[in-house]
Parts: sequence; C-alpha cells; structure tokens
Amino acid sequence: MGSQCSRCAHCAQTEWGLLDERQLARLDAGRRVRKFLPGEVLFHEGDEQTGIYCVLEGLVGLRKVDSGGESALLRLIGPGGTFGFRSLLADEPHGVSAEVMKGTRVCHVLPGPARRVVAEDHGLVMRFFRHLARDMAASDTRVLETVTASCRVRFLRLILNCGTPVTGVSGDARMSLDLPLSRQDFASMIGIRPESMSRLIRNIEGEGLARFSGRRVEILDLARMASESESQTIN
Repeated sequence: MGSQCSRCAHCAQTEWGLLDERQLARLDAGRRVRKFLPGEVLFHEGDEQTGIYCVLEGLVGLRKVDSGGESALLRLIGPGGTFGFRSLLADEPHGVSAEVMKGTRVCHVLPGPARRVVAEDHGLVMRFFRHLARDMAASDTRVLETVTASCRVRFLRLILNCGTPVTGVSGDARMSLDLPLSRQDFASMIGIRPESMSRLIRNIEGEGLARFSGRRVEILDLARMASESESQTIN
C-alpha cells in the first residue's frame, strides 16, 4: 500500500491536495504503490480504464500509435504528475499508452475508488478539468515552438529538461547527462524524422558542443548550450 496520501510529498501539488483527511483515508484504501522498470507499460492504448496514476519518482511517457503503426511520444510525466484520469472522466478506453522511460514508482488509484471519490467532489472534477486545460495549452505551445524555434533549439531544450546529471562527472563548463529517451522518441517529441535527428546530432558534435554515446550526452560547452536553448526564433 505504501505511506498515506496525506504524508506524500507530492500530494499538495496534485489534484488530490483538495481532499480532506476523511476523503484521503478513503483514497488510501483504494490505491497501491507499484514499481516499474524502463520499457514496462502501465496500460496500452485501447485498454479499458485502469484508474488514475500519480508519479512518485521516475518518468512516464504517454505514447500514441497511428493507423500505419507509427508511434509518437506525446508527453512526459515526472514526479508529482497525474495521468489516466482523462479516460475515467470521459468513461472511455485509454486513448494513449503509458510507458516507463526510466525506473519509476507510481501510486495507482484503482478505477472503482477513483470514480467514487471524483463523483463525490465537484471541486476535484474541476481540478482535473483544469489539468486537461493546461495540457491543451502546453500542446498549443509546442505547436507554436515548431514555428518560432528551430528543431535544434527544441532538441537542446528537451535534453536539458529531461536529462539526469551523471554523478561525479559534471563541472562548471561541462556536464554529462543520462537521457531517458531513444533518438526516435526525441525525434517524435520535436516533430522531425529520425534521419533528421541523426543529422542534427552529427552537426552538434561537429561543432564541439556535445558528444553523444547511446543515451548519454556529454555537454562540452554548458553555457553555450543553455544560452542557445533559450533562443526564441529560428536563425
């Protein structure tokens, strides 16, 4: 079961932070803490509702597959993030798959208890709707970035935002990061083809900005990468 919701460091920043102690106690009775390894899937696109999930630690990616079998990584959910509620509110199967990108621990509220708690508190429903609205706004921002920022800038931003520093090999001018995504997933996140991603990486390496080895990147000029990632327009 894990520790109580009321003692969770992330509870206040999730939709559940609205609930009182009695409601949180009922939530505790209908949830479980689960651990997943990279590559494991919490649910598949088209699965019936499986409840609501809160990420305690790690990273989960929401993925969608088109009619031709091509998959795209749509969104990353880190610690304190919730997901799975859209299908529950809409009373329909999951519209995406949820895949673990790196070792992850989640709090899983089962469908029955989740429905009961949501049905009893209209304020909670509104919080989930606000979450959906923020997700839509974030999607709009990503669309705008495809026009106002180059694929290179979007890639550098994503590296700095989702990479995990490697202990003992970072400094003031350099930094090594472990990346949770494959190159194909990076390509889908910034809206380019995998072959374009390969060219982009070769260009970055050729300029001496960074070196890539599998899912590890050594940033050779941290200040320059940080500055370039903040660029707002296409050069």
